[in-house]
Amino acid sequence: AIRGLVQTHVPLARPGDFAQAMMDLGATICTPKSPACGICPVSRHCAARGRDPQRFPLKAARAAKPLRRGAAFVAFDADGAVWLEKRAGTGLLAGMTQPPTTEWNSRKDGATGADAAPFPARWRFAGSVTHVFTHFTLELEVWRGEAALPRGPGWWSQKLDAEALPALMRKAIIRALEG
Repeated sequence: AIRGLVQTHVPLARPGDFAQAMMDLGATICTPKSPACGICPVSRHCAARGRDPQRFPLKAARAAKPLRRGAAFVAFDADGAVWLEKRAGTGLLAGMTQPPTTEWNSRKDGATGADAAPFPARWRFAGSVTHVFTHFTLELEVWRGEAALPRGPGWWSQKLDAEALPALMRKAIIRALEG
């Protein structure tokens, strides 16, 4: 509709000059914050004049971010060390360290509940954490468990502050420690 209306005003001889003039008008006179309607050469044709021109153009409402769900399983051994793993090398939070989680992403939910745990442990629900990504919001159930996994490279007993954990995973571990 806008293109059709504008094309009725574009001169056939110099359409580039017309386009430049419209850009100059928008950059200097018809500005979003303080339009100078009093000196505008096209104000008599302006639909916004007299109707609070600062509210134009109307911004489209932002689409609601989808809510995704999943679960994180924070396992501790008898000494208080935490079981962590590296995420896949591609995708969201690629290559970062985390406690095991279900397979959630921006397009689908992951499994939830203790039955989705990656290995047996005495799992108990510690609460949930929410994290907002650019295109979606994630709500993770946090499950805390004591596991008797063999001591190996997955156990982290040092201060977790020194580990490159994404903010979401830090929240999950803190929730598990509190729960």
